[in-house]
Amino acid sequence: MKIFYNCAHCGAAIDVIEVDQVDEVKFGFDCLTAEERQDIIKVDVKENTMHVHSLCDKCIETLGLDEKKAVQQQINFLH
Repeated sequence: MKIFYNCAHCGAAIDVIEVDQVDEVKFGFDCLTAEERQDIIKVDVKENTMHVHSLCDKCIETLGLDEKKAVQQQINFLH
């Protein structure tokens, strides 16, 4: 399965990976609620692809969500 990662904020392509099997824990999907999964992950069974909406590094920094600022603001990241 090909997994396409795109930025949910700016729309930029982040990465494309190909895996034999999607490991929910390895990819951090196990930490998402059902609603978050529905918003973030789109699967096309016919095309054997998955599209994941995340944030690119530039948008993380622009939005003030980078790790250094998160530590200062005491924000915890899942993975």
